[in-house]
Amino acid sequence: MNLSAFMNNFSIRGKLTLIVMITCGITLLVATGAFVAKEATGLFREQRSEMEALANIIGNNVSSALLFDDQKAASDTIAPLRIRRNILAAYVLDGQGRLFASYVATGQDPAFFPLGQLPAGASATDYQDVLLGLIAERGKTFSFHEHATLVTPIRDDKKSVGTLVLHADNRLLFRQLGATLIAAILIAAGAFGLAWLILSRLQQVILQPILQLSVTMQKVSDTKDFSIRVSRTSNDEIGGLITGFNQMLEEIEERNQILLQRQEHLHQLAHFDPLTGLPNRTLFYDRLSQALNYAKRHKKTLLVMFIDLDHFKDINDTFGHRSGDLLLTMVANRLSDILRECDSLARLGGDEFTIFIQDIASRANGALVARKIHDAFEAPFTLEEKDVFLGCSIGITLFPDDGENIDDLLMHADIAMYHAKDAGKNTFRFFEQEMNHESVERLALQSDLRQALKRGEFLLLYQPKLDIQSNKITGFEALIRWQHPLLGLLSPIRFIAMAEQNGTILPISDWVLQQACRQAMSWQEQGLGPFTMAVNVSASHFKRHTIVASVRQALEFSGLDPSLLELELTEITLLQNNQSTLDTLWELKQLGVFLSIDDFGTGYSSLSYLHRFPIDSMKIDRSFVCNMAESEDDLAIVTAIIAMGKSLRVQVIAEGVETHRQMELLRELGCHVIQGHLVSKPLAADELTALLGRPTGTPTV
Repeated sequence: MNLSAFMNNFSIRGKLTLIVMITCGITLLVATGAFVAKEATGLFREQRSEMEALANIIGNNVSSALLFDDQKAASDTIAPLRIRRNILAAYVLDGQGRLFASYVATGQDPAFFPLGQLPAGASATDYQDVLLGLIAERGKTFSFHEHATLVTPIRDDKKSVGTLVLHADNRLLFRQLGATLIAAILIAAGAFGLAWLILSRLQQVILQPILQLSVTMQKVSDTKDFSIRVSRTSNDEIGGLITGFNQMLEEIEERNQILLQRQEHLHQLAHFDPLTGLPNRTLFYDRLSQALNYAKRHKKTLLVMFIDLDHFKDINDTFGHRSGDLLLTMVANRLSDILRECDSLARLGGDEFTIFIQDIASRANGALVARKIHDAFEAPFTLEEKDVFLGCSIGITLFPDDGENIDDLLMHADIAMYHAKDAGKNTFRFFEQEMNHESVERLALQSDLRQALKRGEFLLLYQPKLDIQSNKITGFEALIRWQHPLLGLLSPIRFIAMAEQNGTILPISDWVLQQACRQAMSWQEQGLGPFTMAVNVSASHFKRHTIVASVRQALEFSGLDPSLLELELTEITLLQNNQSTLDTLWELKQLGVFLSIDDFGTGYSSLSYLHRFPIDSMKIDRSFVCNMAESEDDLAIVTAIIAMGKSLRVQVIAEGVETHRQMELLRELGCHVIQGHLVSKPLAADELTALLGRPTGTPTV
């Protein structure tokens, strides 16, 4: 088994005990072994020293016997060895290596010793071979034979005359070593037991903080309570570990609090509108879904309202997005004030709000709520210390009459809201099934509009402008129409707003500019002009900064004199981005074109901004002209606009002139140019060419 895997099965206490015990055991074992080895080395060396001293004495005494070949003297010399218990045998060899004298202790078998194993008539060579084997053994410090052997030369005046071989008894030495080993083992065992007792006490000191740390960690894991802390009881590494653990818990607790705050913030962002604080689309859908399920189970009625602010885009462009955001917040507050706590109000985006009301009794009650909303909008909103009046168009659907799911109810409320806008805005409409068909037609019309320019379905009509003093035609206004393959000739009211929404207004406007300039140049080349040509310019051209390039291109392609091109701009276009718009207007003036304000009086007419713009003319809106002969208020407005034009030294044009009385009043007030059905309705280019080719060249007025 792998040691690491084996150790993993133990607790910290078991691992610590096992490691310490193994370490102590190995240490004691090594120490005991070293001690016994040292003791054995000493005993063996002491024995060898004793044998060498004895051999030296015998060698000195027996050397003369060897010289005189006196074997008896040699035997007598080594005979006293019997008094030494540890000497088992002694052999004296002469110079030729033959046995000269020998001694074997009583009770010892001569055959036990190598030299004693040789027969009596053994040759010198046999003795020499055995002697060489004995010499090889004498270099060893330890000998585990029952006897130790010493081989030493016998010298006389430094001349070798023979060899002495001594065999000593090792058994006594082994008994001494055994006693030493037993004593060492007993001492090691005692030390091991003492270490065990000390370890048992120390484990409590070392392991208790670790066990406390482990218990705390488990508690934190189970309860997810990161405010728990471990008490530090020491200044050692474990104390440092506890401090680090507590610091880690503090960081986790702080991060957990931050995470909870962020989760709450994300929940707020995911379900509430950051500007108004109202529920957003996601939360509204969820609440409406629950309300629908409740209404289905209990057979209740539920009302859904879709609210869109009227002219909010104009106000937003005029005052800026920051003021627009402030206005949306004020609208949200007013709507919240008139609703019950059980009703749900949400902002879906932009200037669109939705409401659903549970358990409503009838349509009449829904109409009552809608009127309360309109009443709440009667008071002005204050933006930049100015009072701004704002209306709203409301579409209303009922569950289960107008739909049984969220998508159908909201879609039908949206359709009803658009019908409220078509009905003049600042009103409300309940959904009717016929509206659905109109909505489908609207979608089909939007799809056809994207292809209309490629298919060549647009055409231009031109309405003459009459100089009221000279009674002569001085120019025309180009008016676009759509020759729809199924619906016939459509006025701009049916498709211009749609083109603004889907982005096709830019290529359509460029086409109108080019066609109108070409037609004006064509009449001039035919000798019927020159005439000014007025073209309405979309606000999208100014937002995307493409108007200057479009006008320059139209003038270059047609060859028309820039002074004959009149661009009609709305007041909202002028106010949507003051500095940027001003820069663009001056670029257009540098081209030499004529600039006019269209539908003057319907927006935020003010000398405070008009004098800053290089405007050449103002066109009075037809809504004031048509009633000026019968309404003193409208007459006063027309009179004020003409006076304003004179003060600004700009030309004043009145559109929608249909009676001689209107024309006379305008002449008396000092108006310069008129256009309307009194002069001529909008005509095709070939009809006007024929009209201009008459001798008078002017329609009868």
